[in-house]
Amino acid sequence: MSKFVFKNKAATDLSAKDGYAAKYDTTGVNVCSAITDQAIGIITGGGDDTALQSEICVHGECMAIAGGTIKGGQMLTPHTDSTIVASAGSGCQEFALAMEDAVAGDWFKLFVLGAPKTHA
Repeated sequence: MSKFVFKNKAATDLSAKDGYAAKYDTTGVNVCSAITDQAIGIITGGGDDTALQSEICVHGECMAIAGGTIKGGQMLTPHTDSTIVASAGSGCQEFALAMEDAVAGDWFKLFVLGAPKTHA
């Protein structure tokens, strides 16, 4: 697994967000808030509002929190609450592969592949 430490988006407490999808913008990492967000990985060590840095799995196997019913082998995307859901296809930013079945609220194993950036 490849993990990196990123600074949190200004004053963003991610300490309770382990297992959630993370995105990056010009000021740091935050949780994803849409299926169209380009997830960079899964938060594995969320920093609080004093540490202001979080460990993110950007490639490889890790554990995440399911936001719906997932079957092993499905492509995954972030949900609006930054949990992980099965891809709905069009418009989704797929970034991981499910390695086991899960239902909403479960911790489950996935493999972070990364998400291709679409350029206009």
